[in-house]
Amino acid sequence: MNYRIVARTLGTMLIILAFCMIPSIIVGMYYRDIKSVDAFSAAFILMVIIALILRNVEKKTGSVHIREGYLIVVGTWIIACICCALPYVFSGTIPNFFDALFESTSGVTTTGASILTDIESLPKAMLFWRGFTHWMGGLGILTMAIAVLPALGISGFQMAKAEASYSEISKSMPKMADTAKLLYKTYFILTAICIVLLMIGGLGFFDASTHAFSAIATGGFSPKNASVSAFNSLYVEIVLAVFMVIGSISFILLFTAFQKRKPQLILKNQEVRFFLALLGCGIIVITLMLCAEGSYGSFIESFRHSFFQSISVMTTTGFYSKDYALWPAHVVLLLLALSICGGCSGSTTGGVKSIRILISLKITITEYKKKFHPRAVYPVKINGSVVSNENCVTACNYIFLFFVFVIIGGIILSVDPGADLLTGFTASLSSMTNLGPGIAKVGPTGSYAFFGSFSKVVMSCQMIIGKLEIFAVLILFSRSFWNPDNSR
Repeated sequence: MNYRIVARTLGTMLIILAFCMIPSIIVGMYYRDIKSVDAFSAAFILMVIIALILRNVEKKTGSVHIREGYLIVVGTWIIACICCALPYVFSGTIPNFFDALFESTSGVTTTGASILTDIESLPKAMLFWRGFTHWMGGLGILTMAIAVLPALGISGFQMAKAEASYSEISKSMPKMADTAKLLYKTYFILTAICIVLLMIGGLGFFDASTHAFSAIATGGFSPKNASVSAFNSLYVEIVLAVFMVIGSISFILLFTAFQKRKPQLILKNQEVRFFLALLGCGIIVITLMLCAEGSYGSFIESFRHSFFQSISVMTTTGFYSKDYALWPAHVVLLLLALSICGGCSGSTTGGVKSIRILISLKITITEYKKKFHPRAVYPVKINGSVVSNENCVTACNYIFLFFVFVIIGGIILSVDPGADLLTGFTASLSSMTNLGPGIAKVGPTGSYAFFGSFSKVVMSCQMIIGKLEIFAVLILFSRSFWNPDNSR
């Protein structure tokens, strides 16, 4: 293990994170919020000092292999969550470190869960920072670094490979750095378009930008206590819904379609079609359920709220136009099932990802066919290509491990003095799926503030595990990973 290059790389990541605080400093200066400016400045200086110490570690010859890549990925996300909590603590906005860590982890992992009970009381700079942490974590802090690290002689592909799962990343790409830059260019453009469209709908620049950050990153943080319902605007809901769906599609696929000027490539992708079909079915079924229960006065209103909430939950964003926790139990259960499915691989969403659900369904169908034709060969195909047995097993293993972590987390959280069984398990599920709001005490209008410090650390770990997709974290607990005889 090349620990020196890991330390130097993490130092570079710290510098990148420190400079990401500059926009929030500017917002604080604009609103004359000296306390917030001082907090961000102190965090900036501290991070740069630590970064310079790490960067001054004597350079060792060698390159980044997959082991170093995994360590850098997990280390970066942990460091990012800790460092992003510093402004909250230094400003006194969230004085308790574990509360601040939970809030920052929820932001960086695009979860959207919050310990705040009165969001609108926060200074503008801190509200902007909450949304901006979503935007940073959305496409992946690692992707940002991939555009910078090759200049330092560090392989971006090994880190991207360590972070990605079932994505289109491959060595066939000419330069990972160039790809990362183009991906961020697409990310910037989509964010800018979303901001402009929201401003056309009557939102001010501050509200438009913070909601755009959350929508494109499928995060869910809003500077409003009542989230999107505060605007009571069908136009705003449609704009946000469109960009939540865009954020749920692989950005590499979006970039490829944009580069080749062939938008039809998106709909030709089997995973995207499956995701949209599942989402469409969810919207229709929930609309019919709400109409049958008489939850709203008309079919149009039922469809409106079903449309927005289904998209918000399945994309694991967490915005709400209505408190869906008050809907009939079977409707809420269906919404939670949609959140487990999540969006597409290579997107900003959480959940187990649609590709794994699709592969598992195809395996089930194949096994069913073999009951009638035992000697027949039915390969599992995605987009016309055969999925290897190894990837099929990995997909099924991931889904199994996902529920194992949800159950373990639910048991731990249910023991918390402030939680009951339903609250504990939905909080665990929401953390693992990066959804944010759940039901019971942690519903859309609720808060995670009542949980103890230990429970908040557990949920923070779940958010990171869910974002990194389990295997990237579990591999660090393997004895062979730390074996000095292994060079890769």
